[in-house]
Amino acid sequence: MVVFIGAKMASRGWISLDRIKNKAHAQQPAPLVWPPALAPENDDFCHTVKLNLAQVDKAQEEGINIDQQRRCITRAAMAEHEVAKVRHAAARKQHASQRAEQVQIEQEVDQQIASGEIALQNLMQARAGKTTQIATALLPAAHKPIQPMPTPPSQLFVPMSYRSGDLKLNAFVTPDPRDGRKQPLMVWLTGGDTNSLDDFWSEGPAANDQSASAFRKAGMAMLFPALRGGNDNPGQREYFWGEVQDVAAAILQAAQLHYVDPARIYLGGHSTGATLALLTATAGLPVQGVFAFGPVDEIGGYGWPVKWGLLSADEKRLRSPVYWLHAIKSPTWIIEGSKSPGNINSLDNMCTARKSNQLHCVSVQGADHFSVLQPLTRKLASQLVMGQPVQLNRDEKL
Repeated sequence: MVVFIGAKMASRGWISLDRIKNKAHAQQPAPLVWPPALAPENDDFCHTVKLNLAQVDKAQEEGINIDQQRRCITRAAMAEHEVAKVRHAAARKQHASQRAEQVQIEQEVDQQIASGEIALQNLMQARAGKTTQIATALLPAAHKPIQPMPTPPSQLFVPMSYRSGDLKLNAFVTPDPRDGRKQPLMVWLTGGDTNSLDDFWSEGPAANDQSASAFRKAGMAMLFPALRGGNDNPGQREYFWGEVQDVAAAILQAAQLHYVDPARIYLGGHSTGATLALLTATAGLPVQGVFAFGPVDEIGGYGWPVKWGLLSADEKRLRSPVYWLHAIKSPTWIIEGSKSPGNINSLDNMCTARKSNQLHCVSVQGADHFSVLQPLTRKLASQLVMGQPVQLNRDEKL
């Protein structure tokens, strides 16, 4: 008997196992070499030699454009990438510097609080006796034509008026179901032009459903207030100043509706509406829970329609939630998608600031500023309508 070591029988005869191993090795992807080798200096187009597949994937991860025909990183693309790297590094350095400054300020304030030099105030206490100079800082875009109040289907929403100081303002609320039961209420502040309402009742696509309709579909009453200067309401828009008083007044009025359970009133909002909801929470208004989807920490994060640089630092501080989170008394959740576009940096900043133990932060993996709304409002609605404790993780997954 003859044994052939290192060979096997195939339909075409004996095949060397070394040949099989060599073939398998040749089929394996080339190892990643990064950065790739440079092209010759006389190549005016390509910055690198032809890339292998692993290098193409790496370049795409780094955000570097690849010329598809020659499969190289062009000199123009590389120059653009280097400029972007410098810009991003400068932005990171600036952010780190601002954060370090904020930490130092907070440490000094903590020392003053511990020594009794200053006492913590909520937002409205800090604003007492002060008025806003917002009219001096408005850009032309702030002067919008009057937009009449919308007309939602009467089976979904009916008009409600409320008073905020000397102003008589309008809102829409779920009609009386006439079943003798008291419903939990969600007060919702819309994004964009938070003072005004348009078509707030129509459900949007899954990627951008700003209707918050999950709450009414689950059996909760809903209140959508229009605020001062919005639609045909009287008053001047004050951009996160007097609007805090408006929201509080609307909630107190709705709490008197005989079909609303005053012990189960919640406040929520998206984007600018979330920032206003968070400010209202810092004013000490007693509600059962606040859900702020994508607020900003500093009001200067909004570039419209106010030239914030014309206002005093104190006015901007009194509009920025990050400085008042310690005053929150109601369970409050700041919620944002982890993907761009969004205000995830604001969420992170507020989560590391001095804050109440009632404040919770939720970063939703795989969602952005808009796609986070539908799945999370549905999840919250199912918990709130059943009277269950809110169950959301710091890193929530869809």
